[in-house]
Amino acid sequence: MIDDAFHPLIRLDMGLVHYFSVLGRALFTAQHLEMNCRAIAGFLHMRSQVMQHGSSVLDDGTFQKGIHQLWKKTLGQHVHGLNELCIFSDDAAQLLGAAVKARNELAHDVAMGITDRLDAELDQRIDEIRELVRKIATADKIVSSLLHILNKDPLPRKDYFKTYEERVIAWVTEETFEE
Repeated sequence: MIDDAFHPLIRLDMGLVHYFSVLGRALFTAQHLEMNCRAIAGFLHMRSQVMQHGSSVLDDGTFQKGIHQLWKKTLGQHVHGLNELCIFSDDAAQLLGAAVKARNELAHDVAMGITDRLDAELDQRIDEIRELVRKIATADKIVSSLLHILNKDPLPRKDYFKTYEERVIAWVTEETFEE
C-alpha cells in the first residue's frame, strides 16, 4: 500500500522529542508576540472609541463585535494595521515585518520534510529555529516595551533589554531532558 500522503507517525527518539520541544517553544514565542500585538491593537481601538463616544461605548454591541473581529486577526494583519497607524519607527516596522516572516516560516515550513532520519540534520534545523526566534524576540522586545508604556508600567532595566533575545533563544533551545 502506498501511504505517502498520510501522517508519517515517526517513531520519537530523544532527538526528535527535543526537536519538537524546541519547535513548540518557538511557536509559543511567536504566539506571545502575536498576543502582544493584539493587545496593543485592542488598547488603541478601545481608546479611540472611548474618546469618540464616551466610556458607555464599551457596553455597545457594535464595539464588542469590533473587538471580537480584532481578536480574529493574524499577526501579519496586526503588524500591518499598527504600521499603518505609524506606531513604530521605520526601523522597528522592518523588524516587525521580519518577525512576521519568521513566524510564518516556523508555522508553515520548519516542520516540512521531517522523517525518522532527522538526527543527521537536527543541529542544523535547531540553528534555523534559533535564527527565526531571534527575529521574533527582537520584535517582541519592541512590542512588549510599547505595551508597558501604554499600560504605564515601568520598563525593565537596561541589562534586561540587552540580553532579551539571547534569553528567549536559550529558553527555546534549552535541553528538553537533563542528562
